[in-house]
Amino acid sequence: MSARPAPRVGALPRRRRLTVYALSTAVWLTGAVWLYFKYFVRVVDDFGFENQHPQQGWWMIAHAMASVGLVWSFGVLWLGHVKPGWKKKLRRLTGGTLWGFIVWFALSGCALYYIGSEAARSWVSFLHWIPGLILLIVFLVHIRNRSDPSTAADDP
Repeated sequence: MSARPAPRVGALPRRRRLTVYALSTAVWLTGAVWLYFKYFVRVVDDFGFENQHPQQGWWMIAHAMASVGLVWSFGVLWLGHVKPGWKKKLRRLTGGTLWGFIVWFALSGCALYYIGSEAARSWVSFLHWIPGLILLIVFLVHIRNRSDPSTAADDP
């Protein structure tokens, strides 16, 4: 019987990794679909006025619900993934960038919920969704070499 190789530093168990991937995909897709409905889909009412599509609100609710799950999962990742990887200097550039994005999204998401001024809300919204679209690239770069431990310390 052969010995199992030692687990990589910060390696996630399969179920936890798939949960993070599923929640990340859900947050990104619901946000992107909400953007599509917000800026490209309009309905005209009986009086000829353009209004938001009725599904736009539901996509926002789905985005918020998935975001709560994702923020929770990042809390779970802190001890078993982030801290060991940071200590071993693995993927610090993309990992630190991801963590900064998560903090920003949590803060700006709360701000979007509580800000009363439409002008301020508009700016915070813009500063929330632009990085949100970019985050997919950072996430993919971060996970691209997960199966090759020899390149784990080499962030591009």
